[in-house]
Amino acid sequence: MKPKRLIVVRFRKDRQKWEVDRWNPPGSDPVRSRTLFDTEEAALTYAAELAPRLGAAAVPVRDQNMKLEQAFARFFEAKARKRSLAEDRRMAEHLMEHFGRVTAVRALTSSRIAAYREERLRTGSLRRKDEHGHPAPLSAASVNRPLALLRSVLRMAHREWEVLPRMPVIMLEHESQGRVRWLELDEEARLLEACAKSQNRDLRDIVTMALETGMRQAEIMGLTWERVDFSRGVLRLELTKSGRRREVPMREAVYRLLAERPGPRQGRIWSGAFPRAAWERAVAGAEIEELTFHDTRHHFASWFVMRGGQLQALQEILGHRTLAMTQRYAHLAPDHLRSEMLATERRAVLEPNLGTKRSTSDESAAQVIDLLNERRGSSVAEQLIRNQ
Repeated sequence: MKPKRLIVVRFRKDRQKWEVDRWNPPGSDPVRSRTLFDTEEAALTYAAELAPRLGAAAVPVRDQNMKLEQAFARFFEAKARKRSLAEDRRMAEHLMEHFGRVTAVRALTSSRIAAYREERLRTGSLRRKDEHGHPAPLSAASVNRPLALLRSVLRMAHREWEVLPRMPVIMLEHESQGRVRWLELDEEARLLEACAKSQNRDLRDIVTMALETGMRQAEIMGLTWERVDFSRGVLRLELTKSGRRREVPMREAVYRLLAERPGPRQGRIWSGAFPRAAWERAVAGAEIEELTFHDTRHHFASWFVMRGGQLQALQEILGHRTLAMTQRYAHLAPDHLRSEMLATERRAVLEPNLGTKRSTSDESAAQVIDLLNERRGSSVAEQLIRNQ
């Protein structure tokens, strides 16, 4: 039986090159050879060409010693067009700091990942405080996001790169549907007043647009003048979370603030990043508790439904993929379930005593009269009198 020979393709960090490492047939000189390439594609092509010459047993395999840092670098090359790439890189730094940059991908076992999750569950938040002023526990979402990224990298290493023989088990925390937070009218007025007093001149307009359109923070901050259609009164959004284009109608307040905005109408409407510090100071100044900027999206959707807006229209405005995502606001509709309950209501009344002698047992028994008689145009009493 011929001995198994391998062709290994790996990235050499010390030389910044891709290497094809192969064991030559018995009796060859040298016994082992290594060849460097500038690109992974060239290395894999060369390895595929070598395989037939070395025999059927020579199966090209990926680097079994791939490090976590290398895995993330290759993952981000494959996901270069991902919109959340910057946030993913931040989480990758956190994961590499915890597990070690040069830790082999194969060393990330289920138990090791579970220990990381348990440690995160014991960690307090740097920003959120509990009622006693102590760091609040991390939310399920904060625990899950890095784990989800790590799972994506390991899945690619298993399915596409053939580095992992099997996927480790990665359990995520259960995430509740989340709260639906909206502002009362007096809270909204206080918030806008505090934003108007901010040193950031754009804050009030940004918050107004959020409250009146339900757009996401990234959609507002990335909006360009080319996407503002004053003639049709809509905002055309190209880069959305769902990846689908959509149009958001402008209410009068949004139309007016954009029409009155000074400066050249080209490029992005808002320069720079979202003014988070100014926003947080405005919320504190308005004395509003537990309000995030994303809550302005819930505020718009909640009041839209409470004022009689249809869920199907709200789905299109918010850009939800399915109506199920919009159903979280259904309970706020004025007639939600109430009309159905009234339509199926069955009221029970006692039959009036019209002077007829009754037995004790008859007097103690209550006759249930269906309310449908009353809905047909006569009261229960009138119907009984007609029957005498």
